[in-house]
Amino acid sequence: MARQTVLYLHGFASSGQSTKARYFREKFKALPQVEYQAVDFNPTPQDFEYITTTGLINRLRQYVLDHRLHNLSLIGSSYGGLIALHYAHHFGGVERMLLLAPGLFWLSGGLSAEGLKKWEEVGTVPVHHKAFRREIPVRYDLQVDGLRYLEPVPPPTPILIIHGQNDRTVPIDYSRAYAASFPDRVQLVEVGAGHDLNGHLDVIWKYVQSFLLQSTTPKVAKLRQSF
Repeated sequence: MARQTVLYLHGFASSGQSTKARYFREKFKALPQVEYQAVDFNPTPQDFEYITTTGLINRLRQYVLDHRLHNLSLIGSSYGGLIALHYAHHFGGVERMLLLAPGLFWLSGGLSAEGLKKWEEVGTVPVHHKAFRREIPVRYDLQVDGLRYLEPVPPPTPILIIHGQNDRTVPIDYSRAYAASFPDRVQLVEVGAGHDLNGHLDVIWKYVQSFLLQSTTPKVAKLRQSF
């Protein structure tokens, strides 16, 4: 049986050394039949300054090709969920996806119309990056490029979403609507949490094992589950 590969795609202003990335790394050590890797989308501050959604999708594509990865499944957290969804839509080759509080479409960084106008006028907006522990000026190119991703694409592979009911960063209603639109391809698990889901890592790992690592994809349940 071919070895399965799982890639973790971190969220915005995060890194391949985030809490979830490190948690998964420890858990997968007990599963030698699975190759786990956490992609770091912004290894330097300059990478983050010039970040765009299209750029990250292409960077992921190059990563997959460079590492000759096959039997690929994705875990996408927040903004990483958007990258995972569009990567699989454009390039295929993904067996299944687990999306954690995903941005299913571009949300303009959560900025108001006034904030977006100021961002455009100044050309950059300061964003605190957790890994670099400082503010980095992010180019307005991110917003311009983001306008290409205002609609969620149909699920290119079976998807399980875990989303916090109290998420104020990416409202759960978006995931509810997406799951309702594609009941045979998308399962939604609701948890009593905010956006980061770090208090529910054990629940997430349960679904990594039961959904993501299945040798054959089970039929996706239509009913939402809550924890």
